This record gives sequence, C-alpha cells and structure tokens, in this order.
Amino acid sequence: MTVLFDTATLPAAQRAEALQASFREESAQRVTFVGTGPVHHRIDLVELGPQVRLRRTVGSPLHVVRDEGHVRREPSEHVSFGLQRAGTSLLSAGGRTGPTCAGVLHCVDTSSPYELRQRGTNERDDLILADEQLGVPVDVVRAAVPALSRSPVHALVRDHLTALFDATAPLPAGPRLLAGQATVALLRVLLLTAAGHGEARGALADSLEHRVRAHVEAHLGDPDLSVEGIATAHHVSLRHLYDVWARGGHERTLGRWILDRRLERAREQLVAQGDAPEGIAAVGRRCGFADASHFSRRFRAAYGLTPREWRALHAVPAPGQEVRGREGGDPPERGRTARP
Repeated sequence: MTVLFDTATLPAAQRAEALQASFREESAQRVTFVGTGPVHHRIDLVELGPQVRLRRTVGSPLHVVRDEGHVRREPSEHVSFGLQRAGTSLLSAGGRTGPTCAGVLHCVDTSSPYELRQRGTNERDDLILADEQLGVPVDVVRAAVPALSRSPVHALVRDHLTALFDATAPLPAGPRLLAGQATVALLRVLLLTAAGHGEARGALADSLEHRVRAHVEAHLGDPDLSVEGIATAHHVSLRHLYDVWARGGHERTLGRWILDRRLERAREQLVAQGDAPEGIAAVGRRCGFADASHFSRRFRAAYGLTPREWRALHAVPAPGQEVRGREGGDPPERGRTARP
C-alpha cells in the first residue's frame, strides 16, 4: 500500500491547495470543499496490476466536477467503480443523478462528464482501471451503468469490493496481481450482465478460475480454508469447481495447490523477518498451519529441511551478526527438494 496524500503531513493553510493539485494530477477536474470545517484528507493506493488501481479516500466532503471542457481537453479511457464506505454523496453521471450511501456500488465512465457532491466526512473505495484492461466496449459500459443493481452478480461484486482493499493491502506483488486479475474478470461479468450482453454467461464461467486463485491468496492464513468452502463461497458445486480447475491445465489438484501456496509463503516469510524474527510456529499459523508439528513435517517433505533449518540456511544476518546453522557448526547442506 502507498500513501498518495495525507493532509496530516502539511500545515493547515496549505492543505486545500495541495489536495486540489493532487486531484488535478490524476485527471482534468475541478475540486472544491463543502462546508467550513478544517480540511483533512488521506488517499491510500493499492496497485492490483498494470493500470488497475484501488484507492481509498477518507476525509472532508468534496465537490468534484469533470465537465465537457475537461473531457475535451484531457480525454480519459478509464472506468471507475466506486463503493461508498461511510457518509453520503450525490452522483451525476450518464445523464442520471442519484444518492450513494454506505454499501452502494456505482460505476463512472470517465470519458463522459460526471459530478460527485459529498456530504459530511466521507470514506470510499474506488477501483480505477483502463478500458483496455476491462475489455468491454464503451457503449456496453454506458448501457450497464444505470442497471448495475439488476445484474445477477451485483451482490457478489459489491461484497468482493467491500473486502478487497483490506485483503490485498498487506499482500506481496504476486498475489495482488492475481487478485487484480480476478477482480477485473468479475467486473467484466457485472457490466456484461447489467447491459444484457450475450457474452455474459461465458465471461462468468471464464472468471471462476481467477476468482478462486484470488480467494485462496486472500484466505491463505485461514486454517479452515478448504476446497469445499471455496465452492460454497463461489456458489458452485464441488464437481464443477474441480472441472474448471482441471480445464485450466493445472498439474496439481486444487487442494494440493493450496498446500503448496501455504508452504511457499511460509518459506518466504521465514527469511524476511527483519531484526526480530517471528517464531517458527507463528509463521506457520499465519500461513494456515494450525499445528506446528504438521507444519514442520509438510515443510520438510517439500524442501528437505525443517523450517528452522531453512531459516538458518537462508536468513540474511543483521549487521555485525553471524547466522549459524546447526548447533556449533556450519549451515546444513541443502536437502533434497521435492519441488522448486
């Protein structure tokens, strides 16, 4: 996660101008403040892939306008999916005006004028992605915007976006990319179904594997994560889930892939501990292994070393310190590795 802007780091007299400049850098638009209270604003960003950005904004109410002149002067080929988390707003876009409140999902085609007027302190998440990433014609986007709530996957997408920022902010780049791919596929389905497009059913089926992979990455630390639970969460049968996974060309079963992802994450975290290494058992728990001995057995079977031996062999010593292997000796030789 990256902090894009935070008024807490600026003198009070400079905050309004600095925030306006921050919005203008993103796209041509006019931003003014609503009310007379002190300006406070923070914008955090999570990158979910090339031209796929998830932004959380918390702060004073704003009036944001992108008019015809802005659109002509600086064309934009992006779509923004907004989810109000706190406060209320009035959104005008696509020839329609309506209120948004906590839990309401909406979509804005930024190649057209729009206006957002917030009321009170606001918190919102906005997923902004380029048209080329979304892969949906602009006429389909515009047809879908006023009909999002009629899509059969509307609730699924809303719940997904509700949890997305907190779930992906702490993830490393690889899992974040997977989450981004799954999210884009799901948004494509939302727009196609809302617009009544004929490709909607195929898009929904195609998105399942991406959604499953993202679900696993987000819940890897949950010891109760299971193939059965994944099928339930995505409203499909176990047989259908297994079929989709097999058609994806995976050599490993889904259950085995989950175990291997847990071990790979544990392997990374064992050697990325900084000045205060976390206990072996704690690393195992954070990667979904509730039992320390089970974690150790699985790790040794996969990599030929126990988690403690792996840390001793691969850990980067702090300045002035020496990392040693087995007691009183050199680091152990690398054991036989079951897989890369």
